Amino acid sequence: MLLLGASAAAQGVKAPQIIYPTVEWDAALAALNSNEASRRLPALSMVTATPAANFELLARLNQATSRSLPTIAASPVPVLLPVNIDAFAPDKTKKEQIAEFAAPFGAPKFFLTGPGGYDAVFTVDMPNTASAARPAGEAEIHISGMAMLYDVGERVGGENKPPIGLQADFPDLRRLYLESHMRYLFTRYGVLYNVSIECVEGRSSAKRLSCQDAHDLAVPFLKALTVAGGMPHAAPSPAGNPTADRPTNVSDSFAYYAPGQLISGTGARRSGGHPEYAIFSKIRFPLVEAPAQTYSQLFMNPGDCTEAVGDSQMTKRHGAPFKCPAAARMAAGGRSVYPWRDNFCETRGYSVGQCPSGIGHQGEDIVPVDCRMSSLDSDRCDRKEHAVVAVRDGAVLRSRGQEGLIIVVNQANEHVRFRYLHMNPKLIDEDGFLSGRSVREGETIGKVGNYSGREAGTSYHLHFDMQVPTRDGWVLVNPYMTLVLGYERLIGARGTELRDGIKEVREPAAIVRSGLKETASVTADADVPANKQKKPSPHVITRD
Repeated sequence: MLLLGASAAAQGVKAPQIIYPTVEWDAALAALNSNEASRRLPALSMVTATPAANFELLARLNQATSRSLPTIAASPVPVLLPVNIDAFAPDKTKKEQIAEFAAPFGAPKFFLTGPGGYDAVFTVDMPNTASAARPAGEAEIHISGMAMLYDVGERVGGENKPPIGLQADFPDLRRLYLESHMRYLFTRYGVLYNVSIECVEGRSSAKRLSCQDAHDLAVPFLKALTVAGGMPHAAPSPAGNPTADRPTNVSDSFAYYAPGQLISGTGARRSGGHPEYAIFSKIRFPLVEAPAQTYSQLFMNPGDCTEAVGDSQMTKRHGAPFKCPAAARMAAGGRSVYPWRDNFCETRGYSVGQCPSGIGHQGEDIVPVDCRMSSLDSDRCDRKEHAVVAVRDGAVLRSRGQEGLIIVVNQANEHVRFRYLHMNPKLIDEDGFLSGRSVREGETIGKVGNYSGREAGTSYHLHFDMQVPTRDGWVLVNPYMTLVLGYERLIGARGTELRDGIKEVREPAAIVRSGLKETASVTADADVPANKQKKPSPHVITRD
């Protein structure tokens, strides 16, 4: 097992620690040879490169399964899927051919391979909840074979549950409920595999799968897994330092408080944030243009840093009142940017293993500072005109109608999931951002929105979060410093980290945009006056 990482750089930023397991290909080949159906696989075609003699059978398997999964040979770990190898025997005609994938799972709706391993997502019908005539919806089963694991330290929370009915087939299986997913983690051929299903404790509903029903789906899925492909690849080169090209000149308009330093009293269960300095990816900032800032959606309103006077009225927080320095408030018609504040781990009801309390806000809320016009004739600011872009090259993981859009990145020394929330799902559907679509870094994928189950569900902002594969499966990590460095690249200057006391920040230079009139408005709810803002109720604190 190989461990790679980088030492801390200026102001504490660092590369993450990554573990590369040693794949036991001999054991995978032995399992493949013991499967009688594999001996009936078609011979290699002339267009297929001849592999080393001991991998010839594996190459034949890749050739057969690539009919449905074209990139399967790019996986550097054995690909385990619920596949029926006998379906690929040459004596099976197209008409007679049985299903390639075991029922009821079918072929995956999402499949991505790369240096980080592979990820596949299967969709199955949820159990009926009201009557046999009305299906309850669909559930997703995720499986990942992890060629690299991020060492992010110990997690808070997470309930271990006995793996009922699976011990004989998976002696080392861990069944773990963490961050709203039931996870089934086991090691095979030297590789950690993670099968996970989103679920809730209690009964299933039309939109939520109970964890008991999730377990009933997981058992046959796990038992149907078999080697479906993959191929040995060269060992990874040392990771490049994502902080290497950080700008050297210092901005006179961008400052940020250290990661984990939340607004006083806003942490879940009176705890603080998580001081994560690892830069998990060299991202392009998710908003198309500056200025922009992280911005609490529950503990700031037009009295916080967006007008010349006042303090927040949206508070049941504990501790000292939060106030901005005069020079950092956004006076009407001005363009000041107050120092960024981390809002990962802020009060919410969501499970987050990296938060000190085990619950909190799962990512960072970001708002544009300037406000575009919807047309040349408009005299009113329209925040939803601000474009949101892909932060890295990757593949979209998203079903039609889902609010969340996930970009999965699987590149050398980088295996990350980025999730975007609150863009209008109808518009994303119309633009064709569905599972399997490739996106390029900087490509527009939507606009800042206010959708959260309904229109006007939130103020206009982007929720952005990030997951990486670990010994506990895919887990949420604090994206704050990754965003800071992405923003620095966008503006071409380094920010100043604040810890003790308050440093004033000058107004940024004017930004000229051809053909667009602009005004300044960055209120949490642009159309609601400060004296009409409502205090958060207990039902609001689970909002992103």
